[in-house]
Amino acid sequence: MHFCTCKSYEGKQDHYICSKYKAGRKECTAHYIREHVLRDIVLERIRAVTAYVREDAKGFQQEWMQSTRDAQAKSIQQDQKQLAQAKKRLADVDKLMTRLYEDHVLGSLPEERYQKMTAEYEAEQESLRTEIEVLEELIASQQEATDNYDRFAALVEKYVDIPVLTPTIVNEFIKKLLVYAPDKSSGKRKQEIKIIFNFVGQVDIPILTALILLEGTAQNRKTA
Repeated sequence: MHFCTCKSYEGKQDHYICSKYKAGRKECTAHYIREHVLRDIVLERIRAVTAYVREDAKGFQQEWMQSTRDAQAKSIQQDQKQLAQAKKRLADVDKLMTRLYEDHVLGSLPEERYQKMTAEYEAEQESLRTEIEVLEELIASQQEATDNYDRFAALVEKYVDIPVLTPTIVNEFIKKLLVYAPDKSSGKRKQEIKIIFNFVGQVDIPILTALILLEGTAQNRKTA
C-alpha cells in the first residue's frame, strides 16, 4: 500500500491506499485505511499479544507450537515422501547410467543414442540432487520452531510496557500487515486486517482477533 499525507488536516487524513489501484492497473479496488486507525490497531494488538504471552508463557508456547505442528505436519509428511521418492529415483538413474555404459561398451547401443540418453540422465540426476537438497533443508528448518519462539519470548520480555508505537517496535514485532478491501454486504463497512508477527507468524487468539477487528471496524466507520 502507498502512504498518502494531507498536511492541512494535522495528520488525521493521512492514509494508506492500495498501490495496485493507485498505479492505475485496475488490479484491485480503491481500498484504504487511515494511518492513525492502523497505528492504533497495531499498538493494541501488540499490547494484547505480549500481555497474553507474559501471563501464560508456557500455555502460549504449547498452543503456538501445536498449531505450528498441525499446520506443518501434512507438509512435512509430503516433503519426506517426496524426498524418499527422489532418492530412490536418483539411485535408479545411477543404475541405468551404469547399464547404459555397459551396453555402449558392448556395442549394443549406438554412439549417438548413447550420448543423447546420457545427457538426459545426467540432467535428471542434477535436477534430483537439487530437489533432494531443497527438501532436506525444508525438513531441517522445522527444527527452528523452538528457536523462533524463544526469540519472540525474549522480545516480549524486552518490551514490558509499550506506551506508544515507534518505528523500532514495529520493525521488531511486525513482519507484515495485510489490509483487505472493506466488506459492505451487511450495509456496514467492515475491513479485515491481518497482523503477521516476526518469528511466530499470525497469532490466532479468537477473543483478541475479534476485539481487534471490531474496534478497527468501528473506527473505520467513524473516519471513513
